Amino acid sequence: MALIRMLSRRRLLTVVAASAGMLVVGCSRNQPAPEPTDGATSAASPHGATATDAPQASTLPFSLSGMPVTVAPVEVKQTAQPAELSPQWSFGGDYAQIGVLPLSTEEVFGSASSNPNALMSYAAAILTAEGAETLTSEPPEIVDPADYFEPQDGSATADWIVWRAATVNIDSELSSVIDNWQLWAYGRTTGSGAVLIGTAEELNGTTETPAGPLEVVPTTDGTDVYWASAVYADDRWERQVLCYALDGRKPPSVVAAGDLPAAVAGGVLFAVPDTEGALTTLAHWNRLSETAETILSITSTDSSWQITGVWAAGNHRALAVSSTTAGAGTYIGLWDEEQPGPATWLHAPSTVIIGSAGATRFAWGSGSDGQEADMYAVAWDGTDLVGLGEAIGYSRPTLSPDGATVLVPASDGMTAASWTVASF
Repeated sequence: MALIRMLSRRRLLTVVAASAGMLVVGCSRNQPAPEPTDGATSAASPHGATATDAPQASTLPFSLSGMPVTVAPVEVKQTAQPAELSPQWSFGGDYAQIGVLPLSTEEVFGSASSNPNALMSYAAAILTAEGAETLTSEPPEIVDPADYFEPQDGSATADWIVWRAATVNIDSELSSVIDNWQLWAYGRTTGSGAVLIGTAEELNGTTETPAGPLEVVPTTDGTDVYWASAVYADDRWERQVLCYALDGRKPPSVVAAGDLPAAVAGGVLFAVPDTEGALTTLAHWNRLSETAETILSITSTDSSWQITGVWAAGNHRALAVSSTTAGAGTYIGLWDEEQPGPATWLHAPSTVIIGSAGATRFAWGSGSDGQEADMYAVAWDGTDLVGLGEAIGYSRPTLSPDGATVLVPASDGMTAASWTVASF
């Protein structure tokens, strides 16, 4: 039962190169890949004791366009100290509730079931210490698998929760190939209820949209929801960054060829593929101008390094760069909007990281990486790097929008996961 539930929630993550030959296809907008802009000539210095006290012997195994990195990355596993957290309440351990992210110390977004023995019985919900309030209709007792969409990962702002749901594929091989998704939004302050804002079937005319190689979470700037999916056009599938209006005022549109969107004020950051299909450029698309410009690009002598994660919270930015080479780990870059690129770099041993951005911190784990189960959090200036413990097979801590609350999972990889809501 535990294995099936892990598979249904798409936790088995691998890093592979994106498919080659990506092409922009039309919806209501059709943007080309962004043109490079002039990069900064030097990197900003890391802030705080954690970053500046790091040894200076190592360098990044890749280069940033126009931005030399002169300070060594912080080795996370050797540097992090155990976090001093104030636990508020806990839940889970029985599959009745599944946590996704904290909204505050009192509320968590996730899913709940009144019959946790049934795999296809969960509805999106707000979880509290007193119970669960479902946001969507609870599935009937007997449901056709083709009609059931399991609520999965999402993100939140002070005003909105946006999340993805998807049909459940018990076959692990099929679950890594097909992503028949839905996008939902719930106004935390409007009280208008959950709204379905888009589906893969509407977009592509099929229930068999191919899954992407990396984990994507819908994000919003309060006006639009940004998402990435394979889009079918000209007899081929292409990974595209998509834009859906929260209020339905316009049809969905294509921002550009790319992946890993992260909403920012008035637009979205996303990773752009090179001619070989590897995600090597970070771009910013502006809603007002409907144009995209390059923020930075990465190059490596062996071409094994690519972007595997992009996150944003307010004016803070985070970027993950991973290699297909075994044991290379992942480098995490942190910076603020006014800076040309990452001012702090951290090196995590896991092949890929699953991150969460809050107003004051960035947190991450290794997802379902079987070799690394540790979880961490760090202030945006690179200080206060702390360990959050480990969760085997479910290493994915998440932060509230204000960054003051963390949802920490616990798992032995065999039984149902549990979660603790805690304050820093």
